[in-house]
Amino acid sequence: MLSACSIDPLKNSHEVVICDSATARSAHKELYHFKDEVYVTPDNETDIFEAVAGIVNSCNTSPSDCPSKIHIALGWESIMKTALWKHGQPVNGEVLILLRNAGLGSVELQPFRTADINDLFPWLYYGKRFDILRKVCHATKKQMESHLKDHTIRVDCHLVAQETKKIVASSL
Repeated sequence: MLSACSIDPLKNSHEVVICDSATARSAHKELYHFKDEVYVTPDNETDIFEAVAGIVNSCNTSPSDCPSKIHIALGWESIMKTALWKHGQPVNGEVLILLRNAGLGSVELQPFRTADINDLFPWLYYGKRFDILRKVCHATKKQMESHLKDHTIRVDCHLVAQETKKIVASSL
């Protein structure tokens, strides 16, 4: 659970960054140079949803403290969970549907029908399918924005590759 003390440093911040790991935080900070206090790195992936709920609750309590933008910097599995709004491991079929909606054909996805969802990222990344990765970021952004009660808050989604420790796709 995201505690109230985790939200307090975010007061009066125009932008907040939710990361799923120290690697994601470092990759985002390297590119954006935000102050340390705007970063929220929950203890586990399911706390990403609680971090969003905490921000929404603080906005409801004190609208003047509400950020105008939330960045999410996540690895592949967390992006999938957030895009599908699933607290646990997403079902392979749901991920394949998401990727089909992003522009991949059924024939391309056929070898992954029974694969672990984490096997898809290297195939897309090293296959230079950045168009698909960007569309996944856009789907994640839309999903996150649909769960925010304050529709004036913008969301930017950044996909971080653990191997390179860099943002490799974004909803921007």
